[in-house]
Amino acid sequence: MAVPFPPTPCRRLGPVCAALLVVALVGCAEDPGADATAAPGAGPSAASVPGGPTTAPPAAGTGTAEPATPDGSPAPSGNDVAPYDETSTRDAAGSFGTTQRLDGSLEAVVEGPRPATTGERPVRAAPGTPVQVFTLTLTNTGGAPVDAVPWSFPVAVAGEEPAIPVFDDSLGVPMETFPTIAPGESASLDVAFSAAHDTELAVRVFATTTPDHYVEFTD
Repeated sequence: MAVPFPPTPCRRLGPVCAALLVVALVGCAEDPGADATAAPGAGPSAASVPGGPTTAPPAAGTGTAEPATPDGSPAPSGNDVAPYDETSTRDAAGSFGTTQRLDGSLEAVVEGPRPATTGERPVRAAPGTPVQVFTLTLTNTGGAPVDAVPWSFPVAVAGEEPAIPVFDDSLGVPMETFPTIAPGESASLDVAFSAAHDTELAVRVFATTTPDHYVEFTD
């Protein structure tokens, strides 16, 4: 038998609580200094990234303002910590299809691009948008499992202009991240970027824990 819980004071005194709430709201509306005192504290401030852009990017998923690209325009949502410009350090560079070391345990290969067109239900693009699809493969060459989630967000740039990442199940590019990779094992992730098929893109692979360092893959 379910044990009934006693009603809260506001449930017992519903009309009284409602009346008090209306009085409180009217008082706030009539206070001319209410907005002035609330504005300075609105929104969290962005934390600085050592060696990163002057406009510090917020952590992914916080919902704070997007960082700026070198020309001052907003960076595409979803690339909140991406290494867009010359303030980041390129640790290594290679061609698509070649292996590049990311750190002491991980190696990466980027294959592509594969030109495609988005289907009927893409995310962050309109149906019929031209995209370029790449496959990023990570291999754990170390002796311990590696949590590869921080490496799940490569970016693509044309020159120094970032291309918008696109997700589309019909292209085999869902919203997903790398798993933990066991020693000697590999895992692959398909990524797509909105770009004309003849645009030359460079793909930058980096960990979100160190966004001011990356490895670049080009044609």
